[in-house]
Amino acid sequence: MIQALRHTRISKIWLGIALVLFALTNAMGAQEVAMPYARTFAKTKAEVDQALKEIGAYAGQKLPTIEGFVAATPKPVGRYERAFYQLEIELFPGSGARGGTVVQVRAKITAWYADPDPSKSGYEVLASNGRLEFDLLDRLDEKLGTAPPHPAYAGGSSGIAAPKAKLDLSGVPGVSQLTTTPKATEAPRNDELVETRAKRQDAEKREQQLSGQLQELQEIQKNQAHPLNLVAVKKSGTPLLARPAEGSRVLFMAAAGDEFEYLESDGAWLHVGISGVSRGYVRRSSVELTDFILARINAQDQAAAAKEAATPFRVEREETSMFPGDWENLKGKKVKIYTVQPVSQDAKETDARAKLAFAATLLRKFSAAEGEPEVDGVVVIYDSADGGIIGATLESVKQLAGGSLPEEEFWKQCYLDPTDAFRPTGKP
Repeated sequence: MIQALRHTRISKIWLGIALVLFALTNAMGAQEVAMPYARTFAKTKAEVDQALKEIGAYAGQKLPTIEGFVAATPKPVGRYERAFYQLEIELFPGSGARGGTVVQVRAKITAWYADPDPSKSGYEVLASNGRLEFDLLDRLDEKLGTAPPHPAYAGGSSGIAAPKAKLDLSGVPGVSQLTTTPKATEAPRNDELVETRAKRQDAEKREQQLSGQLQELQEIQKNQAHPLNLVAVKKSGTPLLARPAEGSRVLFMAAAGDEFEYLESDGAWLHVGISGVSRGYVRRSSVELTDFILARINAQDQAAAAKEAATPFRVEREETSMFPGDWENLKGKKVKIYTVQPVSQDAKETDARAKLAFAATLLRKFSAAEGEPEVDGVVVIYDSADGGIIGATLESVKQLAGGSLPEEEFWKQCYLDPTDAFRPTGKP
């Protein structure tokens, strides 16, 4: 069971991470606002639109990786997969003597983030760094065969502001950096430049400090000792039962990622602690197991196998067939049949009590097993000179395994042939 102290400690760590991320986002957002990219082409709107269709600009495309295409992300880049981008393109009429058409484009990038915690995985929208937008505008320029592109369109009746490039592509062959040159009459004063530079340096310093704090908190959270004896539920809606049997009372439905203390293994079921003294059972196949728990289960299974090997009986054969008798409850119905042979030659170890005990264990295992065929009952045949047959309906077996039917009452509901073979010596 997750201890309350551990919960409190981890909650404080996550709260610290959230606060640092919030501050870091604000610090980064204060420096740059994502804007679309634009370029003016000396062509009509129809010509530009046709050229865009011919180069496949309107169709979305997959990306081999997000690295080199998106702005900085606080999450590990290597955990993003199935990246995809779609270009949002708008065309506006140019203004002034040049006329032409202004092409405005922004890239929408999405990718699946595979978080270590599956419940936190999902698709995310990522900010483009401008590479995809520049690439489209350059390909369009080549397609139209126009002169080198005019600097980013600014002002005019279209109201489109020339964006600041989010990726420094200076020096890269074939790429024109989008910049705007302020008019001489609008040049900022010296003191304004000094103030702006100081603010930017302060913001960058603050961002570095916050990034360092975030890394420290993430490292602390990563190094928190995780108890080895916890099992984690795989899917939401997994039932925790009162007994290790199908049809048993449901205590509650667990959500994906819920963790419970492992107590012991019971065949296909695990006995787990819920809260305080509350206990329950969950399917072994429904939870994630640590290596520590797997080692304990293997040791328990080996001990159980050794104990079973020491039992005076063994199952020689299993089959599904029609009931081999005239008992009205199972006559003409399909049943699971176990053929059992004695291993011990000691008559005291294979007497009536031993037969009943072995049959009860076998029936409980049958009830807990997964993937059993549809049958109406179970039959145990003791293949020996003093053997006999035990038959039970499926409903009775489930009640026995679930604990709602005591063994003494269970045997009264069974088919025992001959009766003397299962009557302990000295009892009527």
